[in-house]
Amino acid sequence: MSVTPYLTHALLPAGTDLSGLGARVARHAGGETSLRPGDRAGEVAFGGDRFFLALGDGTGACSELGELRNVILKVAIDDDRGQTFGAVLTFGGLSLDPDMDHFNDAVFLMEAVEALCPGTILFDPQSGERIP
Repeated sequence: MSVTPYLTHALLPAGTDLSGLGARVARHAGGETSLRPGDRAGEVAFGGDRFFLALGDGTGACSELGELRNVILKVAIDDDRGQTFGAVLTFGGLSLDPDMDHFNDAVFLMEAVEALCPGTILFDPQSGERIP
């Protein structure tokens, strides 16, 4: 079975500025980005390790925003359930990392999303748990 290392969904509160969000997250995390301000998907690199970023706001034909929102809110705290969420930023590693050499890079991405989008809920779809 193959899993995407460090796969994370970030459920973003309604009203979050989505313009160039992927590029802003990459820069804030200290990575080199191949995202342009209008991109909805792209990559961020930390040295030789690469992560993908994909933003969904429910407007795409194959958007999973509604389904993801429902799954994530099942494990959210009560205060979160009362808020409105309008987008999801998904990111994860593009190569296996058996020695966890790039775990900190994943944490930098999570911290960048939380700093740029207050009220975000981070979710690990592989464990089915909210990331505190």
